[in-house]
Amino acid sequence: MPKPLNSPQQRIDQYIDAAAPFAQAICKKLRSVILNADPSITEEWKWGPHYTHQGVVCGFGAFQKHVSLVFFRGALMKDPQKLFVEELIPAKSTRCVKFSDVKEVSARAVTSYVREAVALNAAGVSAPAQELHIPADLRVRLDKSTLSFFNSLSYTHRKEYIRWIESAKKPETRTVRLQKTIQMLKQKNKHP
Repeated sequence: MPKPLNSPQQRIDQYIDAAAPFAQAICKKLRSVILNADPSITEEWKWGPHYTHQGVVCGFGAFQKHVSLVFFRGALMKDPQKLFVEELIPAKSTRCVKFSDVKEVSARAVTSYVREAVALNAAGVSAPAQELHIPADLRVRLDKSTLSFFNSLSYTHRKEYIRWIESAKKPETRTVRLQKTIQMLKQKNKHP
C-alpha cells in the first residue's frame, strides 16, 4: 500500500534528505535502530521525527554540526553508557545525546535506551517536580514584586534566566546579566 501524501514517514524522509550528508547517515541509522528496538513504536512527525508508544519516547533533530537524540523521560533513565549531555542546569524531564559522526551511534546502546524509555511510558512513571535554586547574588537583588513574577514563570523560563546568569565567564559579565535580569523581570519579560 503506498504511503499517503505527506505521511509522517514521507515528511521524515524529506527531513533526512534535506540534512547535511553527515547528519543524513546519523538520522538514517537512528531511525532504523529506534524502529527495530520495539515493534510497538510508532513513527510520527511532531516538531521533527518522533517515536511514540503510550506517549512520546524519543525524537531526533539534525543541526549544523551534530544530530541530537532526545529522550522525553530521560531524567528518569539510568544512562549506564553515560551518553546524555551534561548541562549546567538540566531540563526538567528531557535528556539528549549528541552525535557528530555515524560511527558514534551504537545500535546496542540506543536500543537499550529506547527500550528503557518505552518501559517508563508503559509504567506511567512521571518525572518528579524539580526545584531550581536561585543563585544568592540574584536572590538579594529580587524585591517582592520581581520575586513574585519570577516565581510565577514556568520552570523553563526560570531555568533560562538562571542558566544565562550562571553561564557568565567573567564576574563583570555576571554583574551586567544580574542587572539586566532585574530590569527584564520588572518589565515582565518571560525570558532573557
